[in-house]
Amino acid sequence: MPTLVCWGQDDTWIPVEKGRELADRIPGARFEPIGGAGHLVQEDAPAALTGALIAFLG
Repeated sequence: MPTLVCWGQDDTWIPVEKGRELADRIPGARFEPIGGAGHLVQEDAPAALTGALIAFLG
């Protein structure tokens, strides 16, 4: 199953390294760090998150 793991580059609750580890555990997953975003990626960087999702789905 195609999987995209998006993670806030500046997440202080759960470090970005944990997002990379999660993506590494899912065969074929793509990891996308979102710059300028913390834990609430969808609120901190909605345009960047939407761009990553569109690129992944397109």
